Amino acid sequence: MGVVMGNVTVSLEESAEQKLRAIANQKYKNKKGALSRVITEALDLYSKQSARQRAMDRQFKWMDEGFEMGKIQAEKREDLYDRR
Repeated sequence: MGVVMGNVTVSLEESAEQKLRAIANQKYKNKKGALSRVITEALDLYSKQSARQRAMDRQFKWMDEGFEMGKIQAEKREDLYDRR
């Protein structure tokens, strides 16, 4: 069973279309499906970057909020170690 394909019609400004075709030509030498491949690669890259950014934002939020690490019940440093 092959890959199921969908069709999407997109209108681009002429400059964007020229860039898309130039990239497709450079990467795939205008082979059949080159435009679709370039767009798919761009979407995959965007998706990965977005997921990475969301993870970073979540980590920074946690860092800003801080963590409850518990409380150390020692009056002196020596109480933490067996050095008496």
